[in-house]
Amino acid sequence: MASLFSSRFLRPIFVPFALLFILVLAAGCSDEGGVSFMQKSDSGRSGSKFLVVDKADIVVDKETGLQVAKNVINVTLSKSAKDEAIKKIVSSVKGEIVGYDYSVNFFQIRIPNADLATIKKERLNLLANFKEVEAASICPVSVHKNPFYIR
Repeated sequence: MASLFSSRFLRPIFVPFALLFILVLAAGCSDEGGVSFMQKSDSGRSGSKFLVVDKADIVVDKETGLQVAKNVINVTLSKSAKDEAIKKIVSSVKGEIVGYDYSVNFFQIRIPNADLATIKKERLNLLANFKEVEAASICPVSVHKNPFYIR
């Protein structure tokens, strides 16, 4: 009985599939994809630390139905924002930075003794008064439960 690989019929089929398999295997072993999603900060700073909200600091936003941190605002700044601008923004709301992701200029700012209405008002003030502020929002800690909400 002839070997499977010595058969005239199977050899032309086996060799291309073997080469294709080796190429696919080699491409799948590349390590470049493991870090390609990481963003680098233009400011030279790196790192992230996000706020863990205490249960006592969680309230329900009646407009959205979301559970939110009652005294924290999320702020995303432009890439061109300097440290002085960040300090000015934080001091304008009399707050402190409690969370951040420097790679995307994202900051969580706690405003002491603020309720949800104050947070929403300060959010609009930041958007109106500081050109460095690209986005500002309340700090949700739950998923939207409305089935008609589009993600």
